[in-house]
Amino acid sequence: MATKIEPLPVDATLRAKKYARTKVALAMAFIEKLKHSRFEDISIREICHDVEVSEGTFFNYFDEKIDVVNYYLHLVDLRVIWAACRKGPGGSSLALIDRAFAGIVEMVISPNLVSEIITAMVRQKASPQRIAISPLEKRYAFEDCPGIENEPTIRLEDFFRIAIEAAIKNGELPARHDLEDVVVSLRAIMVGTLLAARRDKANRNLDYHYRRQLELLWKGLGRKE
Repeated sequence: MATKIEPLPVDATLRAKKYARTKVALAMAFIEKLKHSRFEDISIREICHDVEVSEGTFFNYFDEKIDVVNYYLHLVDLRVIWAACRKGPGGSSLALIDRAFAGIVEMVISPNLVSEIITAMVRQKASPQRIAISPLEKRYAFEDCPGIENEPTIRLEDFFRIAIEAAIKNGELPARHDLEDVVVSLRAIMVGTLLAARRDKANRNLDYHYRRQLELLWKGLGRKE
C-alpha cells in the first residue's frame, strides 16, 4: 500500500512551491544525466531543456554545476538520516550509524554516478558550503518519506558525531577515544568502501562490505555489548 502523503502547508505560496519544485527538478535532472555521463560533458542547456525552463533560470538556483552536486549530497544525507532515525533500533547509538550506512547502500543507484560525484567533489578547489533546504524542497525531493520535511538539514558527518558522542556517554564505546578520529574513520569507510568494493574479486555487495568494515571499526574501538 502506498504511503499517504499529507498536503503541503496551506500557508505555502504558489511562488514558493514553484521555486522548490523547479530547484528539485533541476537537481534530479542533472543527477539522472550523471548516471551515464561525465560531469564535464553535461551542459546546463540540456538540463534546462529537460526541465523545460530557460537556461538563465538555472542561475536563479545554482551558481555552477558543482553546486547541484553539493545540493544533491545534502538531499542524500537528509534521506539517509531520516531512514536511520525512523527504522534504526532504539536504544543504541551505534546501531543508528549502522542503519545510516545501510541507507547509503539504498541511495547508491549507479556506479558511474558515485565515481563522478567523488571526482567532481575532489576537484572542487573550495570546501563545499553547507546549505539550507526548505521543507518544501525536502517534500518534493522525497514524496515517499512522510515527515521528512521536519528533519533538520545536517550532514552525515555531523550525524555521526552526535551518535558517537551519545555512544560514549551511554557506555557503548570507551571514553578514551578522540571523537574526531572516529568521525574521520567513518568518513573514510563511507567513501573509500564505495570505490574499493568495486574491485572485490568475490563479488560481494556494498552492503556486505559496509557491515564488515563497521564491525571491524567497532571491535577495534572496544564496543561494549
